[in-house]
Amino acid sequence: MTTSTTPHNFAGPAGRLGRLAHLTARYRWPVIVVWVVLTVVGGVAAGKLSTRWYQSTAIPGKPAYETGQRTLKAFGAGVRAPNVVVFHAPSGDVTKSAAVRAAMARVDKANPGALTSSYFSTRSLAYVSRDRHTTFQEVYLPGRAGVDKKSGAGKMRAVAANGLAAGITVNVTGRDALDEANNHAKNGGSSVLLETLIGGLGALIILLFVFGTLPAVLMPLVVAVAAILNTFTLVWALTYITNVSVIVQILIALIGLGVSIDYSLLMIFRFRDELREGNDVESALVETMAHAGHSVIVSGTTVAVGLLAMIVLPLPLLRGMGIGGMLIPVVSVLASLTLLPAMLAVLGTRINSVRVMPKRFIDRGHPEDGAWGRWARFVLGRPLAVAAIGLVIVAVLAGFGTQLNANEAQLKYFPGTGTAIAARDQLAAAGISPGVMKPLNVLVERGGSAQQVAAKLRAVPGVVGATAPPGWHRGSNVFVEVFAAIDGAAPGIQGIVDRANGSLKGTNG
Repeated sequence: MTTSTTPHNFAGPAGRLGRLAHLTARYRWPVIVVWVVLTVVGGVAAGKLSTRWYQSTAIPGKPAYETGQRTLKAFGAGVRAPNVVVFHAPSGDVTKSAAVRAAMARVDKANPGALTSSYFSTRSLAYVSRDRHTTFQEVYLPGRAGVDKKSGAGKMRAVAANGLAAGITVNVTGRDALDEANNHAKNGGSSVLLETLIGGLGALIILLFVFGTLPAVLMPLVVAVAAILNTFTLVWALTYITNVSVIVQILIALIGLGVSIDYSLLMIFRFRDELREGNDVESALVETMAHAGHSVIVSGTTVAVGLLAMIVLPLPLLRGMGIGGMLIPVVSVLASLTLLPAMLAVLGTRINSVRVMPKRFIDRGHPEDGAWGRWARFVLGRPLAVAAIGLVIVAVLAGFGTQLNANEAQLKYFPGTGTAIAARDQLAAAGISPGVMKPLNVLVERGGSAQQVAAKLRAVPGVVGATAPPGWHRGSNVFVEVFAAIDGAAPGIQGIVDRANGSLKGTNG
């Protein structure tokens, strides 16, 4: 082992990082043991988080949210998107079918606490196709809304189909059922863990070509696992202080994997370069921390601040994502500046041992002599021209970004297979509006006339049906169901909502 003669008299942040490198090298094993223990605790915390996530995408303070909360308090249901049970007969009038009526009654009985509506309960033709071959039943399951709620479409279809006359088909659709079919089509029900493992496998393949030796390949993955699981510990504690969206687990897993490996690459590349230049292990570690470590801190801080900026948005979902997401780059930086140097101190020159890739596939000399070095010299020689081209590219991409539609996708675009897709297609083929899958409902309070409200809403342009089903009343409160002529996420829906609100001014709706 060679000895470095480079003096380590760094000032400022570099000096502090150099001292941290000395300290980490001296207490390498205690540092590693502490990280191992904390990571095991993180694994336990990750399991406990399954019941702690904030599962709602609602926006408190908005009229729709506040009305939904009053509806839930009064009825115990009505805030979840309804399941739509679709019955189709190739011939005959389904409104005169005793079998269809009995099937709807079975669905009603099998879902106590749910609000249900159909032609048979309202006598409204809004629930029936023009040819009378197709009809549907709305089922608002009880309880709060949330991304963790399951539609139960399969079970509901089985209840409706049991004893149904031959020739009559029944399928169950709705926003939640279609979303489940969409998710199944995309990943077959894969979990965040599986997605992380797939990402880790991809990273492993890349690292094999980048480093070529087993210790150098595995260390970034070890740092990523430690950073991800320890972030789950912090988020678990955070859930006792504020709501943290379930989406944060995806941010932690995927961003954690990316930034941890990125920071490890910076550190390991610098460490190996220092060893190549003839420095001993501790000197190489000090130089690595003083230079690459500073880059890691700047990068991690930038990512953390960018995510934390979401707390200024008036959306609980995004605020929770900002607070929770901010933790993963912070923990990744800590792992890169403590756990990784401790492992480098243990391995030393053995980081270049156990070769798993031929030398011809990896860097064998000075990287500045390669393609990236040539690109750097090209940029340095023409900084203004390169900057101008970069700004043009960014401006073009930003222009495309402003055209993004941030609304929820229309249900007709949801891919997948199964009962939900079949029922959606049956509704479309029968000429029934997709608005029946996302009704615009109204809570009538303090003894207001539900029939009067429904009549006003039926006269609103863009509304194809409005009813006040019998039984949809609790004390002085009544629930009115409204079907728009278009999907609840279609571009013209806000105009219909505005006209509906305008028609109800002066009432208790």
